[in-house]
Amino acid sequence: MPTPRLKLAVLVNMIAPARIPVYSVLAAHFDLLLLHGGTESNRDSWRDLDRTLSGARIVQAWGWQIPTIRKEKGHAFDKQYLHITPGYIWHLLRFRPHALISNEIGLRTLIALAYGTIFRRPVWVWWGGTVHTERKIGFARRCLRKCVTRWANRWISYGQSSTEYLLRLGIRRDRVLQIQNAVDEHRFTQNSEPHFRVHPRPVLLYVGQFIARKGVDLLLNAAASLQGQGHEFSLLLVGSGPDKEMLEQQAKDLRLNNVHFRPSLAPDQMPSIYRSGDALVFPTLEDPWGLVVNEAMLSRLPVLCSKYAGCAEELLGPENIFDPENAQEFARKLGQAATGQLPKPDTSRLKSTNEIAQDLIRDLESIAPKPSRRLPAASAELPLHR
Repeated sequence: MPTPRLKLAVLVNMIAPARIPVYSVLAAHFDLLLLHGGTESNRDSWRDLDRTLSGARIVQAWGWQIPTIRKEKGHAFDKQYLHITPGYIWHLLRFRPHALISNEIGLRTLIALAYGTIFRRPVWVWWGGTVHTERKIGFARRCLRKCVTRWANRWISYGQSSTEYLLRLGIRRDRVLQIQNAVDEHRFTQNSEPHFRVHPRPVLLYVGQFIARKGVDLLLNAAASLQGQGHEFSLLLVGSGPDKEMLEQQAKDLRLNNVHFRPSLAPDQMPSIYRSGDALVFPTLEDPWGLVVNEAMLSRLPVLCSKYAGCAEELLGPENIFDPENAQEFARKLGQAATGQLPKPDTSRLKSTNEIAQDLIRDLESIAPKPSRRLPAASAELPLHR
């Protein structure tokens, strides 16, 4: 009789394309149940990603997605979704996992911890927030943080910046498995044709949402300052979001030349977007990580990255990092990007998806109980997604 595999349940708000390679390795090693709450309305290009992941049970649990608008200084800063998904409970009871991973700190993590406590199963909390991203959380979320940090024994952090935040919460370093946020390196290292043909060169590329949190308005201001000094270049901005029309009007008001707004594309078309640019500019005002930086580095694009991205110091040198709220520094650094003075990316700083998956497997197997030879009959009720 073959040895049964460890049953792993992973609870997430939605399936992100960057996580598919890691989930694939976990599915090959464990009996994997991936529970999610559906796709958020501002992530249209992320739909049907479950079709790209084989070997795992993939279930959308019953619940609600409640949109909220986060405001700063009286203006909309970011659109977020609160996931209330009690359906996780039913599927966990049917699957009976030996170990659980829950993404971020919210209701699903409380459900995972309650299940782990009742059935004596280890729970890992996969965390990405940084000292900067969590600096303004309210009283209720601070209380939730305190509850979860006292309850959870194992943590997985996106990288050094999120580990630093967990340590500030009082979590012991030996309880944290520090990995990286990563993308499918094979997709971005393959040759592909540029999706957009933009002139004049160089082409400074932005990829992401058009929302205040991403700092695109500051990028337009810096570009106007640079063009006012006589520099010639193109701006290629690829994405979608509620602020697109406002940003297009801002570009007109600034009398910017050679500015091109283009809609977001499906994840499998992303490599061709990076082939369309000469440098990536990531002006975010707040991001737990910033996967576009990984994608650009793998595509061999120089990167100019905001210091407010969680990945900045881990992946880039000081020459590639700037403060987007410092207008003079932003314009100066953007000038270096436009004149080819940014250092080339050092891809040795990136961990591969397989390395990350193997780190997860080792940590899970070191703690999780060994499965018995008799598999629970209830597991057969969950269909295998193919």
